[in-house]
Amino acid sequence: MIIRMESLPDVNAELVEKLIARDKALFWPEDERMRQYYEGQHAIMKRKFNDPTKPNNKIVTNFCKYIVRTNVGYFVGKPVRYSSIDKDYMERLQEIFDENDEQSVNSRLAKYAAIYGRAAEILYVEQVDGKAKVRFEALDPTKQRVVVVCDTSVRPQILLALRYFEVEDVLNDKKIQHAYVYTDRDILHFMGEDGKLEPKGISRHYFGEVPINVYFNTDEDEKGDFYDIIPLNDAYNALQSDDVNESDYSNDAYLVISGLTADDEDIAKMKERRVIELTGDGQSSAQWLIKEINDTWKENLKKRIKQDIHLISGTPDMSDEKFAGNISGVAIEYKLVAFENHRAAKERAFKKALQRRIQLITNVLNKQGNNFDPSYIEITFSKNLP
Repeated sequence: MIIRMESLPDVNAELVEKLIARDKALFWPEDERMRQYYEGQHAIMKRKFNDPTKPNNKIVTNFCKYIVRTNVGYFVGKPVRYSSIDKDYMERLQEIFDENDEQSVNSRLAKYAAIYGRAAEILYVEQVDGKAKVRFEALDPTKQRVVVVCDTSVRPQILLALRYFEVEDVLNDKKIQHAYVYTDRDILHFMGEDGKLEPKGISRHYFGEVPINVYFNTDEDEKGDFYDIIPLNDAYNALQSDDVNESDYSNDAYLVISGLTADDEDIAKMKERRVIELTGDGQSSAQWLIKEINDTWKENLKKRIKQDIHLISGTPDMSDEKFAGNISGVAIEYKLVAFENHRAAKERAFKKALQRRIQLITNVLNKQGNNFDPSYIEITFSKNLP
């Protein structure tokens, strides 16, 4: 999603096509894998055995979704609060936030960042009853892809951003690709089929900077919340699925009859009558042929994997008996240290993007005759303690 270049390149169809190709080759496959794991489409779902009669249950315990929901709820479950010594400025800003359902947008951005490692929003101006209204919206990476080109400075600055998507023409059975390139002044539109794009138009915007805003999951790297525990989740799914397979094996166990000759008719009668007739010489016997299963070993292994999932992700297991209601607040906070450290890293990264959102909005407000200063806005996060 983030590409580095020395300087702003010439924006043409060739550049846009190369950026799209780079995104599809480097970023899209991994994003698709993260989406699948979040939605429960884990590796176990593709498991096949050579013997088609062999039980092949595919049980998914979706720790990935649990981790995302728990972290996002803890991080932005309580709305972000803003304050300023400039009351007029704060009122104008809050009005824009309310019109855009800012709390919902923030929640979706935090969710996308927790899944994919980063998220993006677009800012634009819409005419409503003759008035220019500032709008901002989170971009779902499964529907609208974003590629951001930054310079190579120590603190990278956005040179341009590309937003592209496909629209299906049901009547003509065609897929039309649209691409919009945003610079600090212009919006360039490209359109085409089969990867070949042509310029369709150019328009101005008044944000003073590239109006695409990037939110990183943490200030450490571009990883989602469950990225590191995917192998552990796969192992847990395999153990759970094999447990059910073993149960099926037991249901289909073979009955071994020793010292007695029985044909198909005799066996059918035994099954119907639920009675096995054995000779009285003591040499005949009947027993089920079943596999010995070490349940204790398997349960300990699953427990250890589950503990590792929560340990590595930093996400507490809220169903754990250790979170009983009779322990002190200090004890609970101690158990949430890793959880809180992760939330603090999210806050630092998210706050930078919120400050840039406010800067972009303020640029438009100042072009309307105001003289607002974004540094007057204070941003406060409140953790949603369980």
